[in-house]
Amino acid sequence: MKQLFVFLLLTTCAIGQQLRVDSANSYITYEASHPVHDWSGTTGEVQGVVLLKEERPSRIAVVAPVASFDSKNSNRDAHALEVLDALSFPKVSFYSDRISLQDNDLSLVGKIDFHGVSVPLETTVKWAKEKESWILDAAFSITPSQFDISLPSFMLVKMRDNIQIYVHLELRTFAP
Repeated sequence: MKQLFVFLLLTTCAIGQQLRVDSANSYITYEASHPVHDWSGTTGEVQGVVLLKEERPSRIAVVAPVASFDSKNSNRDAHALEVLDALSFPKVSFYSDRISLQDNDLSLVGKIDFHGVSVPLETTVKWAKEKESWILDAAFSITPSQFDISLPSFMLVKMRDNIQIYVHLELRTFAP
């Protein structure tokens, strides 16, 4: 991951402007479900960059530590770290391969790296300028079994194999 950020920093001068995630105002939330109850977890420990070429997004890279997601239940979070083997796979990340902009919608094609598995993701996100920041809002779902995650059980019933992801990023100009 560090290699990607170094690469992005070095190429910024050559290809255009760079926006960085304002971690104080950005977050990623997941929502998961079991027939008995639903829960969510959020992290504000989001890092990332968006490269602009001719004032249009050309590349996006976002990363968050798996251990930083807080569901407000320490037992659940500790069990999640075991299930997700967070010591071996400490981060979840997204890298774009292609981006197209239409009005205030970005179509992203890229990969999510999670639990040691890379899965393609195609989604549309909202992209807007607000004062001194660019705002990126996204909602999409992932299937844990695609990432070779064994679904945990409660009362002999496994959790649903669908997790909804919400991303809110505030990005600010960075001048190297």
